[in-house]
Amino acid sequence: MAEHRVVVIKIGSNSLVDAGGAVDAPYLDAVAAQFARLLRDGWRPVLVTSGAVATGVARLRLKDRPPGLPERQALAAIGQIGLVHLWEEVFARHGLVAAQLLLTHDDFSVRKRWLNLSDTVEALFAFGAVPVINENDPVAVEELTVGDNDRLSALVAVQLGAERLVLLTDIDGVYDADPRSNPQARRLAEIPAITAAVLAAAGGAGARGRGGMRSKIEAARLACAAGVTTHICHAREPRVIARVFAGEAVGTRIQGRAERADARRRWLAVGRRCKGVIHVDAGAATALVDKGRSLLPAGVVRVEGRFERGDTVAISDPAGTEVARGLAGMTSAELAAVAGKRLDAAAAILGYALPKAAVHRDNLLILVRG
Repeated sequence: MAEHRVVVIKIGSNSLVDAGGAVDAPYLDAVAAQFARLLRDGWRPVLVTSGAVATGVARLRLKDRPPGLPERQALAAIGQIGLVHLWEEVFARHGLVAAQLLLTHDDFSVRKRWLNLSDTVEALFAFGAVPVINENDPVAVEELTVGDNDRLSALVAVQLGAERLVLLTDIDGVYDADPRSNPQARRLAEIPAITAAVLAAAGGAGARGRGGMRSKIEAARLACAAGVTTHICHAREPRVIARVFAGEAVGTRIQGRAERADARRRWLAVGRRCKGVIHVDAGAATALVDKGRSLLPAGVVRVEGRFERGDTVAISDPAGTEVARGLAGMTSAELAAVAGKRLDAAAAILGYALPKAAVHRDNLLILVRG
C-alpha cells in the first residue's frame, strides 16, 4: 500500500475531550477539515481514535473512571457508539465517509487476519472512505489486547506500509527530560535514534488514557524500524496536521529507516507477539545493526522466556536496548544450552545439528540505527 501514501494519525483521549471530560465536537470538526485536505493532496489518511472509555464516563456522568476491567470494558461499549457517531458527523460535513474498524491483537498476529485487514482497508481507500480505528476494548482480554492506541497506531502503520505516523497528544513533542518536573527540559525537534536515554526521559500515562510519552516513543521505535517516519505533536496546536505535512518544525520528528521492510518481515517482527528475549554481546549487536549479519549462538549471552522455533523474539544488547526482532531458528532451551558456543561445539553439546543461525538475517527487523 506504500504507493497510496498512507498516513496514520492517532489522537489520544486527553486531546479529544474538553475541560469537563466530554468529547470536544468543534475540535473533531477541525481535525476532519485537515483530513479532507490530506485526501485532496493525495494522501490516504487513517484515524486511530482513543476516547471510548472517556466518552462512556461522560455519558454516565461519572466522577472517575472505575478501576475494574469489566466496568472499563462496559464504559468502552457505551462510549464507542457515541464517539464513532461524532466522527461520522464531522467527516460528513467535509464530504468524507467514515468506516469503523474495531481491532484486537489477533488481527495483527494471525497471518490470515492480517492479510484480510489489509485487503479491507485497501477496499475502503478505493471507496474514498476514511478508516476510523480503535481497539475492541469490550471484548479484548489480556492475550488479545494490543495494550494502548499508541501501539495500535504503530501496528496499523507498519501493516499498511504507511509513510507517516502522526501521534497527537497533550504535550508538544519529546523532551530531553520530563518537562512537568524539570523546567530546564528542552524539546527535541528531531530524534536521530531512540535510545535507552530517550525512553528514560519519558513520563507516565495521562489521567484519561492508558498511554504516556514512553508508549509513544516505543510505538515510534517500531514504526521507524519498518521505514515509517513518526511525528509526535501537540493535538491542540492550530492546524497541526496540515503544518506537519507542510514541513514545518512542529513537535518531534523521528525519521524512519531508509530501507523499508517488506510485508513479511513487518508481520514477523511487529505483528506477532514476542515470546522471549535473546540477550547478546556487543560484538553480536554490532554485527546485526551495522553489518546486517545473522545472529549466531556464539554471540548469545543469555535467554529470557520460553519460545519455540518460528516464534518471534526480541534481541537485546548489553545496555538492555532492544535492537532487533526476528524469527527464532532455535528453541529457548536449545539456545540457552549453547549460548556463547560455536556451531560445531553446540552440535556436540546437544547431540544433533542445529540451524546455522539463532535468528537468520532474512527473518530480522532492526529496530535501531547504527
